[in-house]
Amino acid sequence: MSTFNAKILTPVGTVFEGEVTGVRMPGTLGSFEIKPNHAPIVSTLQSGDVAVHTESGDYLFTISGGMVEMASNDLTLLAESVITE
Repeated sequence: MSTFNAKILTPVGTVFEGEVTGVRMPGTLGSFEIKPNHAPIVSTLQSGDVAVHTESGDYLFTISGGMVEMASNDLTLLAESVITE
């Protein structure tokens, strides 16, 4: 299965970093998912759940807003704050 690198960062530090198969997040214009080889994108995020899918399992984070960038199979999500579940 194809993967890409993803990082979830807050002002406090790194919440998640690793190889993922997809990330679903709450965009300000609606929820969307990024998969491997996604076109470059920068988007703002609203409060809600971020679902991170890996080959070994899934992770769920609740964010209070932020922004995301995807380029060259490298995703960086900058969250204002994160609650891990």
